[in-house]
Amino acid sequence: MRGRVGALLLRALLAGFALPVAAAPPAAAGSSTVSETDLLAQPSLEQVVAYALEHNPGILAARLEWEAARARITSQSWYENPTVSYTPDTGTMAETRAGPQGNAIEVSQAIPFPGKLTLRGRIEEARADATYQVFEATTQEISRQVRARYADYFLAARSLEVNNETTDLTRQFADIAQAKYRVGTAAQQDVILAQEQLSRLATERVVFEGDSETAIGALNALLDRPPRAPLGPPADLDAELLAVPLERLVEAADQERPELRSQDHVVDASRHSLRLARMGYLPDLRLTGQWTEVEGGTNPTFRRDGNDIWTVKLGFSIPLWLNRIAAEVDEMDARVRRERSRRRDLTNQVLDQVQRQYERIRVAARNEEIYQATLIPQTTERVAAARAGYQTGVVDFLTLIDSLRSLEEVRLERDRAVRDYQQAAADLERAVGQPLSELAP
Repeated sequence: MRGRVGALLLRALLAGFALPVAAAPPAAAGSSTVSETDLLAQPSLEQVVAYALEHNPGILAARLEWEAARARITSQSWYENPTVSYTPDTGTMAETRAGPQGNAIEVSQAIPFPGKLTLRGRIEEARADATYQVFEATTQEISRQVRARYADYFLAARSLEVNNETTDLTRQFADIAQAKYRVGTAAQQDVILAQEQLSRLATERVVFEGDSETAIGALNALLDRPPRAPLGPPADLDAELLAVPLERLVEAADQERPELRSQDHVVDASRHSLRLARMGYLPDLRLTGQWTEVEGGTNPTFRRDGNDIWTVKLGFSIPLWLNRIAAEVDEMDARVRRERSRRRDLTNQVLDQVQRQYERIRVAARNEEIYQATLIPQTTERVAAARAGYQTGVVDFLTLIDSLRSLEEVRLERDRAVRDYQQAAADLERAVGQPLSELAP
């Protein structure tokens, strides 16, 4: 409820300092399955994120990519298709002691050296695990974008609320100035200044309305909805000081960040590829079976005269071009070292992201606390004092308008601090790779 204190104080001014009526609490978060009806009410941040995780096509595409990678494990770790050859009887086949040859069929199967297929399967399995981490990273990135755009939507809605309340209060001041001008206790300049302030607030309202429509469109794009699909007003957001130390965040990022896990699997795949390249010095086998038809025999003295011929052949490749195999080994070895260096570089980038987002969230939380606890109450009292002073003729109208502008600005700055906090929190969770709530003591 801290985020509503400024609004309640301003409503007190509008109501002549009467006690305000408590606002209705935000709608409670629903179940994991969020419907369109929920989005049209007052969707919470959690509900919007849950809807995006269910409907965003980018997440679905990443998941299907992982499923395709899983299917490659079997296709790459199994034998190649056998080769079948058919030799038709042309009538000019050679004749053996067993008789003239006819049709012939040959079946050949390549058999990699034992262990090669296993390594190929491990390579694809490591790549599939890396793809799964990419899927996790995509999910977290979509969640981060939704949270950031929801914070923009919250700021636009709060800016419109502040603008409306400031406009109402300015109209009250304009009425006071008009009344004083009629009786000759105020200059016409006061009335003109009040109208100028109302015009300025009207231009601000146009900007805030555009910001709101832009934020809705950005959210709908992430939710796989039409750009102008209606969206209920955002729930209230707040900013709290982060209770997790930087060291814990750094440790969690090194263990949980999906991109780092993915790179670990890429390193494993390159290591298995290096082992497979070294097995290039070992021969592959080929098993062949052949059947040859033998027609009526012409040599009765030969006991197997006229019998068909069955043969089995076992062949193997000769790793003769050693320089080619050595080059492949060197290539795979370089790739292993490259992927390890990429992992280290990516780790440094992730830790830098954690550090920067950690400072952003601390600054935003402290600023929000100052605005909420100090500046908003002070400027609210300033407006009240200026209003009373203008009515009694102690201060001029310009002082009253300046105090109102100050109140409007600090309220907007407070809401911007909340927006910055929420976006920094989303960026920090993305940098760490898991929700901050799971790390809080």
